[in-house]
Amino acid sequence: MYRLVYVSTAKDGISPDQIGDILNVSQSNNHERLITGFLAHNGRHFMQALEGEREEVLDVYARINADPRHFGVVQIIGETIAGRAFPDWAMNYFRVDDPRGHTMVIRHDDPIDSLLPKDMPRELLHLFTRFLDIEPVTA
Repeated sequence: MYRLVYVSTAKDGISPDQIGDILNVSQSNNHERLITGFLAHNGRHFMQALEGEREEVLDVYARINADPRHFGVVQIIGETIAGRAFPDWAMNYFRVDDPRGHTMVIRHDDPIDSLLPKDMPRELLHLFTRFLDIEPVTA
């Protein structure tokens, strides 16, 4: 099992509908490849975790790197893991989009208290929590 986490910045003009389309395709493809993960969006910035068989994860990451809808893709974690932090999420998605209140838009009606799995590794929890606490940046 392998985990990869990266950050990137969306190109100007990417709409919430386009992000939704990307997410829907990702969920379908990831389910077929047995890849799980989490995508967080803060204005123009993304942080994503991918988990699965190493070659599958690296193949998905190569396609993500080549996607012209974002830039500045930087891998921040690439590690062998004993178990998944997101075992039930083909790709869950959270968007911080309210600079006043850090409102989270939750896909698939997930309750707020299930934002992140409670038993996920502490360093991963810290990483995503910090990212989600960043003041949203608007385009």
